[in-house]
Amino acid sequence: MLRRFFRWLLPSCALLLPLLIVAGCSVYNEDYRYTPRPVVASVPAATTRPSDTPPVTAIASLIGVREAEANGIPPSVEINFQLNNDGSQTVAFDPHTMQLSDAGLTRFDPPIVRPEQPPITLDPAQSTTITAYFPFPPGRAADNMEMSSLQMRWTVHIGDRSVSQTVFFRQSSPTYYYYRPYYYYDDPYWYGGPYWYGPSVFVGPRVFIGPRFHHRRW
Repeated sequence: MLRRFFRWLLPSCALLLPLLIVAGCSVYNEDYRYTPRPVVASVPAATTRPSDTPPVTAIASLIGVREAEANGIPPSVEINFQLNNDGSQTVAFDPHTMQLSDAGLTRFDPPIVRPEQPPITLDPAQSTTITAYFPFPPGRAADNMEMSSLQMRWTVHIGDRSVSQTVFFRQSSPTYYYYRPYYYYDDPYWYGGPYWYGPSVFVGPRVFIGPRFHHRRW
């Protein structure tokens, strides 16, 4: 009987162990998820004609809140950012001037930009994508900041015109998954090992509580 039990238990542990290792190694705090993902911000066209395309479009996606240092990146908020020049003029943008604030208007430290690069110049029809890591201020962490919403601000230069843009990220509720127990209502038989005899309670992928488990042989 014990041999059959361990024959059932060992494959289950082999499947669960890699998932637990991956979850335990994550640098992200899963309690902090934000929407929209992504968020889009466009600079209005210089004219009021509906057919005019916005000269600059920015797309931002908040990847997560990093609570552990990894690869030289301290605990921070990680955001992917893409800037598209859809107009006819040159666009200049310095990613190091991006700003991130929490709901209480506490500002994060200046971003660590990857890949590291100087101010960016985009010709018409060009785009750039970066990852910005905004470190927490000294002595601060996610649990002592107002993380219910975050706002990111930056400035682009279109020709001789400077335009500031702001986007907001709002915290969403974390999603939890659980497995519902399975019951057999047609008879009191447990199908499959392990096999237990006598008054007992077994808790596993399927849950059955009763005075006796039987294995039906066909």
